[in-house]
Amino acid sequence: MRHSAGVRQDLVMGATGAALGAVAARLSRRSLGPRFDRVSALSLVPVALVYPLARRSFEDRPAVNREVLGVAAMAGVAVAARGPRVRRIAALGWLAHAGFDLVHDRGEDSRLPDWYPAACAGYDAAYAAVLITG
Repeated sequence: MRHSAGVRQDLVMGATGAALGAVAARLSRRSLGPRFDRVSALSLVPVALVYPLARRSFEDRPAVNREVLGVAAMAGVAVAARGPRVRRIAALGWLAHAGFDLVHDRGEDSRLPDWYPAACAGYDAAYAAVLITG
């Protein structure tokens, strides 16, 4: 179990990420117009690539396998997000990635700082909320 300072840091970083995610989504919607939903779906792939690309090595096979599976899942969401349901599918993808952030153990060979998963989860959830609210 995480100590209280770690939990506090996660809450602060999650809230910070959420604020940034909401602003980024709103600015993207404004600049992309009708392409916003589709671009949001396609953006899930580079977002998921952050975890495997931040590795010092690929020796922690379980963590690497989870990350590769996460990239594949987000690519699947990006492909599936078409037509009249693109916004809902993209939002579900962003929420799924937020869940991945919260439960994924990056392992010791990740270059990502300890605060990153909480900040990313907040960002992803807020981005999804902007998608959902139209």
